[in-house]
Amino acid sequence: MMSNKLENKSRVGFFPLFYNLAETGRAVLIAKRYVELGGIAVFFSHGGKFEYLAKDQGFEIVRVKPIYTPELVNKIVRINRGEEKGIAYDLTFLQEAVSEEIAAFKKTGVNLVVSFVNIPSSISARAAKIPLVCISPAPGTFHKKIPDNFENYLTKLIPQFIKVPLLNFYITRSKKLLKPFNTLAKKYNLKTFKTTIDVVWGDLTLATNFLEFINIFPKQQMFPEENYIGIISLEELFTDRFSKEDAQKIEDKINFHLSNNNRSILLTMGSSGDKKLFLNLLKALNKTNYRVVAVYANILSEYELPTLNDNILLLKFVPSLHALHKKVDISIIHGGQGTVYAAAYAGKPVIGFPMQFEQHLNLEKLVGHGTGEMLSKKFFNENRFLKTIENMFDNYEIYLSNAKKLANLLPKPQGDIIAAKKIMKLTNPSIDKSN
Repeated sequence: MMSNKLENKSRVGFFPLFYNLAETGRAVLIAKRYVELGGIAVFFSHGGKFEYLAKDQGFEIVRVKPIYTPELVNKIVRINRGEEKGIAYDLTFLQEAVSEEIAAFKKTGVNLVVSFVNIPSSISARAAKIPLVCISPAPGTFHKKIPDNFENYLTKLIPQFIKVPLLNFYITRSKKLLKPFNTLAKKYNLKTFKTTIDVVWGDLTLATNFLEFINIFPKQQMFPEENYIGIISLEELFTDRFSKEDAQKIEDKINFHLSNNNRSILLTMGSSGDKKLFLNLLKALNKTNYRVVAVYANILSEYELPTLNDNILLLKFVPSLHALHKKVDISIIHGGQGTVYAAAYAGKPVIGFPMQFEQHLNLEKLVGHGTGEMLSKKFFNENRFLKTIENMFDNYEIYLSNAKKLANLLPKPQGDIIAAKKIMKLTNPSIDKSN
């Protein structure tokens, strides 16, 4: 078993994709909690703009070749969104990544690797004979509809009750893009992968989700109940980046903007939202009388900010998105796990525009709980968007009641603490299991 390999050892390697904010945040917080428990954390990186989050917490980062270029990152993102076909990890790239990762693991002496969908680790950790723990959102399978990236005007004529089971069957059995991984697995005398999804799972996979949330639909649970560690709130990584004075100024500005009796809306799509969609949403909301707070983060640069009416307050960042969700009537989001749960904990209705498959699945759950609606980025229609908002406000008490029920159902977010304790028990099996 994994614990037998790790007795009395506590040096753990954390390997997020540093170009992804959510993955980086989860990794940093789990590592922080692990160090607080007495462990030693080492970060590995193929590069990425969010490395500063680990450095801010005092972690040293070991750079590992190949370094992901902006072009490669964009390609991976587009493939993940279904906007581009192709292979992000070809054999040449994968060979270098695996070889360099193995060398880095051995040089630093880590005894366990925690991956946040850095998929070369599925080979490198095992080739180095190091147990692999993967952290996954694990949102379940499709239930209501297939993602719009799979749709065109002809396929939309086929009923969803036919398409959804076919897509779930395909995804759970697909061998797409497996060839370079299995070529390397054979080279290192490893067991080959049966399906593409096997590449994403570790020897142990911990799900950053709550069964109370995803089991609104049947057969959504993918792992044993004890492997669901719950959500990891990234709030603490950003609140300290504002001085008390700056935070209060932003808070006062928001409160003043929302002080009249008009309906209010938050527009936020994290750091990975689509620029074109974000601008289209602003354009539509600019035609309304709703009081809108739009947080654009890294989606827009300063010179791309549009001229808007007084009903829209544009902010790059805010001290607390959790607090802002509570101030407004409706949140418009992209479906990332952190944003979905921030809205859910606030007990407020949402309208979601998924960018990729995991976000689609997250939003399906909100729709299932009766707290919101999901619209299409690919087939965006301004009139439909505005009518959806109007319909939600016309039936607001129903949506709000469902949202409050969900907020009361969800456990306290402690995924980082629970994950760190589980990892500590793997690296130190002699620890009392009751702790």
